[in-house]
Amino acid sequence: MTLFITGSAFVILYGSQFYTNMIKESKSSINRQSILLYFNNRIKQHDGQGLLNIITQDNIQALVLVQDGYTTLIYEQDGHLVEQSSESAEIKPLEAQNILELTHLTFTLENHGITITYLDQTNQTVTLKYTLNALELPS
Repeated sequence: MTLFITGSAFVILYGSQFYTNMIKESKSSINRQSILLYFNNRIKQHDGQGLLNIITQDNIQALVLVQDGYTTLIYEQDGHLVEQSSESAEIKPLEAQNILELTHLTFTLENHGITITYLDQTNQTVTLKYTLNALELPS
């Protein structure tokens, strides 16, 4: 009887750890996919001359997206990807909306594209690279 109880406890303990790990991986995967979709949509919407730029203010690097006189700033704050909409390209952390969890977000404009790098919830470095039509040199 003791062997049955010990075996049952082991199965329950192992099953609960497996379930917890599965839920954690699922959340991480959903977060990673959501970030990818978010940046895909934002970059494609603003791939035009003068619609996309990078600024640094108070040691915070932000992606600046301009459309119809409004400015959207995307940056990392307190472990979250945040978005702030305003009429100016000034970072105002109190006006930012949390989007998803990430850290160490950086943006780099280079040649014909933009590179976005961040650490995900599992502390893995993720790099997204986009080719921008607006940055291509005319032939």
